[in-house]
Parts: sequence; C-alpha cells; structure tokens
Amino acid sequence: MSAEERVISNLARFVVIIWVFVVLILTSSYTASLTSMLTVQKYQPTVTDISDLKKNGDFVGYQKGSFVYELMESMGFDLTKLRPYDTLEEYHVALKKGSRNGGVSAIMDEIPYIKLFLAKYCNKYMMVGPTHRTAGFGFAFPKGSPLVPDISRAVLNVTQGEKMDAIDRAWFGTQDFCPDQGGSTITSDSLTLDDFKGLFLIAGAASSFAFLLFLLIFLYEQRTILTSEGSISQKISSMALKFDSEKDITSSGSKKRSPERSSRTAADYDTSTPQTPITCISLQQEDMVSSQEESFPCTEPSTRTQDLPSTIEITSTN
Repeated sequence: MSAEERVISNLARFVVIIWVFVVLILTSSYTASLTSMLTVQKYQPTVTDISDLKKNGDFVGYQKGSFVYELMESMGFDLTKLRPYDTLEEYHVALKKGSRNGGVSAIMDEIPYIKLFLAKYCNKYMMVGPTHRTAGFGFAFPKGSPLVPDISRAVLNVTQGEKMDAIDRAWFGTQDFCPDQGGSTITSDSLTLDDFKGLFLIAGAASSFAFLLFLLIFLYEQRTILTSEGSISQKISSMALKFDSEKDITSSGSKKRSPERSSRTAADYDTSTPQTPITCISLQQEDMVSSQEESFPCTEPSTRTQDLPSTIEITSTN
C-alpha cells in the first residue's frame, strides 16, 4: 500500500490495528530476549550460612538413611524442620518448591552426592556455606593384620594419583559447562514461534472473521447476480468484474479532484483577472484587411466583451 492510499473499509482498519499490535508485541519480545541474552547474570544464593537456616526456621533436606541427620541434630537444628529424600529428582522438586510451599530452602548432604546433584542441575543450584568435616569412612582390620600396610598404600595411591581424577570424571562428568559455582551464569532461552502461537491464533482468527464478514456483505449486495439465470461460472465472473470495478472506483476516488472545484476556480479566475488585449487586425501594404479571432475578441482594456459586435469591419477610402 502506497503512502497516498488510505484505508477506507472499517473491516480493513480492524485487521490493520490487530496486526500492528502483533508487530509491536513481537518487536518488544525479541528486543527483551536479545537484551537478556547479551546480559550476563550471576547466581545469588538465597542461603549463605547454616545459622541463617536455623534463625529463619526454614526446612532443610537430607538423604534418607545418611549420618547427616545425626550431624544436623548435633549442630542444633530443629528436628521438625528436617525432611528426608531418596533421589536427586526429589532434591530438585523440594528446592524448586521452597520452604514455604512444602519444600526446603537447602539440602545438606555429603560432598560426593552434592557434586552428583550439581552435575545434573548445575544451571539451577550452587554449593555454598562452609564444609563440615567428619571422620569419614574407614576399613577395620584385626590387630596385627598384614593387610593394613598394603591397603593403606593402595588407598594413598588412588587418592593422590591420577586414578582419583578418572573416577571423579566418570561419576561427575567434566562439568565444562559449569566450571565455577561462584560465577555461574543464568542462561536465557531463545524465543521460538511456539511461544507466540496464541498471539498468531488471535490475529488469524480476527483476520478470518473480518474476511468472512466482508464476503457475506459483498454476497448480500450482489444477491441480484446470485438469483439471476445463468451458470455458476457466469455468476462468479460477473461478481469478480463487479468487485474489480468497485475496487478501482474506491482506490481512485481519493486521487481525483472535484470537477466543481476546478470549474469554480476557473470561473473565479475569468471574472477577477482581466485579459491582455490581443490585436487581431493585420496590415498589408496600404490597405487594411478585417480579421476576427474566434477565441479572443479584440477589446480594449476598459471595454466589456458583450458590448462589442460580433464582426469588426474597417474600410479605407482613396
């Protein structure tokens, strides 16, 4: 649509307004999405210390059957605020709900299990707070057992050698996507067409409604053609010609100037502006020959046209 054309139909205005809003929403949404992708955000933990959990009375989760329960009891936690869980998925659901919605505010567990949990949900959670060391696991042997030196050397070789790193990578992964928990970034999901399917559905429904309403109005106005005698192809051809002629008249109506305005302007110009007198008599040798210009009568500036005779005749005497 060119800049000189205007939207005349009310249905067309309705459809244009709907799609203008659609374009505005799409533009603002993609601008906000691009801004969020270009902006680096850092995780800010909601809990930084165990004392905050005890002071606020938040619920805390732990692994069912673990010695962490006795550890938390010795640290002064309210036992009614402790909730046991079995799997990593239950950890995730509890933390997602939060302490006020039937979940927990934090999970306390052994570091290997916490690392395994973070390997799966690295972009959602982080490990904070001080590490409370315990005696850990041990091997019990009878006194004087000859296996004690060999087992001790084997344990040291595993924990201090490359074998421990291989075990760590096998169970917890490389974690290249989340190398530093203190500087973890929040990723932003990109927008797709599925995110705007409701918006396009509303715009399509409005456009279809306007088109059907226009079609019904047009068929009602051309009901004489529909009820006339003739084949279906002839009726369709007649309605197509009628639609094309109405479209041409509508599109050209705004470009044409009014004939009354043009004639009125010309009349005002003729009555208000005096014409310059035009000589319509020519001289040849010594005789004077009469002549008359059909379009411009010969007048003086102060002479009115209607007072002059239709023929001017000049004679000479010798």
